[in-house]
Amino acid sequence: MAGKSLGILGGTFDPIHIGHLRMAEHVFQSMDLEKIIFIPAYVPPHKLGQDFAPAQDRYAMTKLAVADNPHFIVSDMELKRSGVSYTIDTIRQLHNLYPDKELHFIIGADSVAQLHTWHNIEEMLELTRFVAVWRPGYEDAMEELVRHLGQRARERVLLLDTPVYAISSTEIRTRLRQGQSLAGLVPAQVEEYIYEHGLYGCVTGDR
Repeated sequence: MAGKSLGILGGTFDPIHIGHLRMAEHVFQSMDLEKIIFIPAYVPPHKLGQDFAPAQDRYAMTKLAVADNPHFIVSDMELKRSGVSYTIDTIRQLHNLYPDKELHFIIGADSVAQLHTWHNIEEMLELTRFVAVWRPGYEDAMEELVRHLGQRARERVLLLDTPVYAISSTEIRTRLRQGQSLAGLVPAQVEEYIYEHGLYGCVTGDR
């Protein structure tokens, strides 16, 4: 790949939804990135013990969701590693795969204040720049981060004003269990996959 900057968007994607895609598109355009790589987690460390759809299904839905977008791609690196999906391992692997690229790891505003607790955060700040999709209500998060990590945090964590997309995977799973419509919440191909595979407590073939 030519160019210098890649966006990285990790997550459970349980399931991936329109909010994920619109947010990624906003970051892509605002940062003038070459590509955004979606990386479904195998087992997120902050969700140990929770139930989610099988990793291969979440990966397949993510591929369907981005198939029509030429600057979005999907990686199964965390599925291939299996085990708990620690961010530092993914960043190291990406750094080795794309040594000539600047990496931009996309996180939510709610993660900024806790970023100092991430495993090997100092190494992460060397290997990648964090892009925090920003929204009202998190104004003190950066100051909290700077208190723990110093001014280096201001250099390596960018706060990017981002529209609020009021869609959540939790809401989608609830609607499926209740037999409600997913119109406007997930791409049509993802909705089809969910029903075909009977995910999230829906009844196969129901609409």
